[in-house]
Amino acid sequence: MFEQLRDDILATGANVFRIALYQDGEWREETLRPVCPNLNCYSLSKNFTATAIGIVSDMGLLSLDDPIVKFFPAELPEQPDEKLCRVTVRHLLTQTMGNEYGYLFEADRHTHHADDWVRYVLSQKLAHEPGTRFVYSNSTFYLLSVIVHRASGMTLDQFIRAHLFRQMGIESFAWETCPMGETFGASSLYLHTRDIAKLGVLYLNRGEYEGGRLLSRAFAEDAVKPYGGDPQGPKYGLSFWMNDIGYQGGGAYNQIILVVPERNLVFAAHAFIDGEFDYVGIVKNRL
Repeated sequence: MFEQLRDDILATGANVFRIALYQDGEWREETLRPVCPNLNCYSLSKNFTATAIGIVSDMGLLSLDDPIVKFFPAELPEQPDEKLCRVTVRHLLTQTMGNEYGYLFEADRHTHHADDWVRYVLSQKLAHEPGTRFVYSNSTFYLLSVIVHRASGMTLDQFIRAHLFRQMGIESFAWETCPMGETFGASSLYLHTRDIAKLGVLYLNRGEYEGGRLLSRAFAEDAVKPYGGDPQGPKYGLSFWMNDIGYQGGGAYNQIILVVPERNLVFAAHAFIDGEFDYVGIVKNRL
């Protein structure tokens, strides 16, 4: 199957750099175009941040139903939006904080002239009641990164190295930080393609990796179920998107982790492609 998927992707002529496939305990990977070892995961970074939140929750250091203002007493505006006081960690994970629009993307996060991004995010008015409207934003997962730091005493990159990467054999990575030194959390994690696939294997096995439990089964299963707070929104869980063969994490320019539970399969790719690229269709045709 790996050779078929590789050939199907090559036949499109798309700028896919590297692919990796895990199925029934076997690994295959191949570099399709010359590329450096670790590549930008873009918003696949959110899946790693969500996983860190799950581990912190498993440790009893926070609850997904904690109000986020609990973690930011010094950064709250003098008169915070009343809806902000009802935003929970779960709302950040499900992209239902109540934002009117998404922000802290590549186009704007270095142009708002504020070094303290936490204060900046918390000062924004919320257009919707938390939990009722899906609005995709980098600001939510940036806050989650800082929450990991506040709850655990370790920055997100330190925490994930100690409590996830070492156990999964991930040795080399880099992650963007904000002007205040916090791990960005929403994007700009640099990893090898096989290493992003390992996260898919963790969820495929409901929180276990190579026989060791790294994440509770409850969180791993909740993460890949649609939240459902916004009936008009997409099928989105705790950082994962649902599709008709399983679920996936995605990043700009067509980075992907695709998990197909019925076939015990995880597919991952790094690429640089403008517009949509139908990995799901390519994999589905070969199932």
